[in-house]
Amino acid sequence: MMRPATLLLLAMFCFGCTDVIELETDFQTPEIVVDAWLTNQSAPQEIRLSLSQDYYDNRRPTGVTDAEVIVCRTAPDNRCFNFVHQDSGRYLWTPSPGDSLGAVDAEFVLGIQRGTESYGSQATIKRVPDIDSLVVNFQEEQLGQEAGLYAELYARDFPGTGDVYLTRTYYNDTLLLRPFELNLIYDGTFDAGSRTDGLVFISPIRQSINPRDDSGAFLPLQPGDELRVELWSVSQAAYFFLGVARDQLQNGSNGIFQIPVANAPGNVFNLETEGPVLGLFNIAAVSTATRRVEE
Repeated sequence: MMRPATLLLLAMFCFGCTDVIELETDFQTPEIVVDAWLTNQSAPQEIRLSLSQDYYDNRRPTGVTDAEVIVCRTAPDNRCFNFVHQDSGRYLWTPSPGDSLGAVDAEFVLGIQRGTESYGSQATIKRVPDIDSLVVNFQEEQLGQEAGLYAELYARDFPGTGDVYLTRTYYNDTLLLRPFELNLIYDGTFDAGSRTDGLVFISPIRQSINPRDDSGAFLPLQPGDELRVELWSVSQAAYFFLGVARDQLQNGSNGIFQIPVANAPGNVFNLETEGPVLGLFNIAAVSTATRRVEE
């Protein structure tokens, strides 16, 4: 049996270790990354192009400034939209008043030319339900949540399986963007495994629009606060991309249960090699609702 003094010395030795561990990630050549998250709203639409970097390189990605970017609507008609470079890899298309990329079920292709390399993808604008209401009610104190005013989003999933949505919440004009604030909805619940269809969104999803503290617990709303909620339609590819990205972004807080580092699978391809490149192309239909908390 070890003596207490021996155990103390061992503990001091272990906690005193300061060796740096170098992680080999096999990163070699930067590749293009495509962030083409568009909507059919009558508002400027932006595509970002950047270069990939090492997983542990803590800096902003380098923007790709020398590409040509175009989005073409192939059904129900043929119309192309040129995205013009602005700065730092941002490419913008600005519609005239009342114009937009298209309506639900419209089909599109994305084309990117950079030097001798060509990239492409396809997308269809999926349907999105109307937001019935944003309701604010007082809730009693419960485990991990203090008493106060909390909002709920009411909407109903369409009949027919496979509808996927994303909620985006603006709290007093600030978009809630932390990984645990990324809310994905599959047929009114969290994933396809629930085998539900055509339901009013379940309670945890209805409540997911509230602001949270750093631990992820919901914060009560105050009189005068305003919530603006957008409900986006996303493709199956976008759903899985965002799910993997969210898990990876939260990986650092998983301790011994961390998952292997990996890129989120996208839907953009090199047209010469037919191999996938990093990033995603999605055009969303959007429903919007706003609610101010009464005094």
